[in-house]
Amino acid sequence: MPKTDDNHGFLSRVTRFLYGKFLMPKSSSEDFRRREFIFNVIVLGSIALFCAFSLFSLYHSFFRHNNRAISPIVPLVMFAFFIFLYRLSRKGFFVPASFILIYAYLIMASCAVYLWGVDLPMALLTFALLIVMSGVLVSTRFAFEINIIIFLITLIFGYLQFNSVISPRVYWKTELFQMNDPIEHAIMFSIIAIVSWLSNREIERSLERARKSEVELKQERDMLEVRVQERTRDLEKAQMEKMNQAVRFIEFGKISSGLFHDLINHVTFLFFDIEKATEAGEEKMAETREYLKQANENKSALAEYIEAVKKQFQNQKIDSLFSMRKEILNVTKILGYKLKTEKVEINFRGGFDIITYGNVMRFNHVVTNIILNALDAYEASNEEGKEISIGLEKRDEKAIISIEDRAGGISEEIHNKIFDPFFTTKGPQKGAGIGLATAKNTVEEDFGGTINVESIWGQGSKFIIEFPIRNEPNNPQ
Repeated sequence: MPKTDDNHGFLSRVTRFLYGKFLMPKSSSEDFRRREFIFNVIVLGSIALFCAFSLFSLYHSFFRHNNRAISPIVPLVMFAFFIFLYRLSRKGFFVPASFILIYAYLIMASCAVYLWGVDLPMALLTFALLIVMSGVLVSTRFAFEINIIIFLITLIFGYLQFNSVISPRVYWKTELFQMNDPIEHAIMFSIIAIVSWLSNREIERSLERARKSEVELKQERDMLEVRVQERTRDLEKAQMEKMNQAVRFIEFGKISSGLFHDLINHVTFLFFDIEKATEAGEEKMAETREYLKQANENKSALAEYIEAVKKQFQNQKIDSLFSMRKEILNVTKILGYKLKTEKVEINFRGGFDIITYGNVMRFNHVVTNIILNALDAYEASNEEGKEISIGLEKRDEKAIISIEDRAGGISEEIHNKIFDPFFTTKGPQKGAGIGLATAKNTVEEDFGGTINVESIWGQGSKFIIEFPIRNEPNNPQ
């Protein structure tokens, strides 16, 4: 078995060497390479054929003394001629060499017709070979032109022969059948078949390469589409991040007056308690302790309030466990002053808590955006009993938050647009139309959930946020 492999490897190396040395085309064009390869095969085959023909003529002339045999000089000249054509092709002049080859065969066939008649079988086969070679080596148009020339040659020589203007040597018609006749015909048929086969094979290879290139191009296009989609997602993510920053500034603008008001209240109460404790002194120790206790409570409340405010405006990407109930209450605390100003009550339903894992800052922003959206809807209303209901429940290992108002609802015309970036019905002075868009993106991207709205025009709207509860990264509870 190893010896067979060695022999196969040796033959493969020899074949590659012979192909590279004698047949490999040098043209840069794919189409020209195909034609040059076929031309090299035809010329090398012709060289071998005329070499054998020369030996055959020499044998008949000197050993058999056949006076009708072609002089050995003719095949030797043709042998040298084809060597010249082959050298011309290897020097890079394949195109002119192809024309010379075709016209040389045309002249030889025409001479044969003149000498031995228009019905000479070998001449007719040579004409057929010429038409095939013209289409393979040059073009179909050139093959059609050669066909016209052959038609005229056979017509003219046939007319001259019929009218005895020329007298071809037709002795071959009266001779007995000889074995070399079918051999010559078989050789010519084989040459025609080989030329056609080579042409078809090279065309099929070109088509296969084209198909392969098409597949590679499709793969490259698909990869490019993937890269474009990835780049688009990165750009959308960067854009959404900028939108989140814009939303935080807008939130700050909306609730800043309330923040400062509540901060001043906390600080005022703190200093009031400290002042009262100082005035009471040691004489009223119990009263002093009470004031100090109230001061400590106000200090703790102030610290919690400041921490809640920080969460609203930070943009940290740190995930942690947090209490959803506590964070919702922190949001309502931050918005307390604005709620009082608009005379809106918060009705928080759900007496239990849900602990989940995620970005607490982003969660705060989502709840704040939706509550602010409800407050904006109430701005134009002078009704009594304005209320925002907030529900928190757990269902099938999912947290469900509902935020509902009775501020008139959303019309059907814009119901499908409210989560679109920069869509707003409030006018440029009151809204940028990015609050709900960022809320939706945060719920989907950061928490793997959904946000939907149910609304009845003339009554109110209910936003429903739903996402899986997690107790650690990528591990559902």
